[in-house]
Amino acid sequence: MKYIVIGLGSLGREIANNQTKIGNEVIGVDINMHRVENIKNNIAGAICLDSTDEDGLKLLPIKEVDAIFVTYGKNFGISVQTVALLKSFGASRLIVRSISPIHETVIRSIGVAEIMTPEKDFSAMYVAQTILGDRCLQWDRITDTHHLFKIKTPGVLVNQSIETIDVEENFDIRLVAIERLTEVKNMLGMVQKQYMVIQRLTNDLVIEQEDILVIFGKIEGLKKLASL
Repeated sequence: MKYIVIGLGSLGREIANNQTKIGNEVIGVDINMHRVENIKNNIAGAICLDSTDEDGLKLLPIKEVDAIFVTYGKNFGISVQTVALLKSFGASRLIVRSISPIHETVIRSIGVAEIMTPEKDFSAMYVAQTILGDRCLQWDRITDTHHLFKIKTPGVLVNQSIETIDVEENFDIRLVAIERLTEVKNMLGMVQKQYMVIQRLTNDLVIEQEDILVIFGKIEGLKKLASL
């Protein structure tokens, strides 16, 4: 897939690098030449460009990419002007970083449906890690109230069946999947252990000590689980 990332600060740089790592083609854009130089060898292309310059913005393959990220974190005016121009040039999918509630209202009124809120996301991740410590491996915000967590199995759940635990009834969260260490053969025929996903969770499935649980729900449910 092909993406444009406008704004190569810390957030934009990470998005561009990570999209490239998973095999996507990324063009990075920033008015700061130093930022462009720092990333140009890591991604498909990097351009020094003022995103509020209408003529300059037209040089980008706006209609040929799958999405455009606008990652400005401070300048309200530049972000709104950039988004408005991209919409007028026919950008089909925009993913824009929210600077403030007012900024979010404005860009939504322009027609942007996908909003990034990294500060809010980080704060929620910090809360999850505060509750669970190093047991919390990964967190994803699905909505403002519901989240997806990947956690190490609490000791009290080990050797218990899913039916016995009944996480929905007892913790008001849903067990989505389990990652379990499994022996597999690599390309050289050597046996190695790696985590494999168990998607079909039957009531008689017993939780093992090294299992990783993927759970969905509210922070309150996570607190109940952490209190065991």
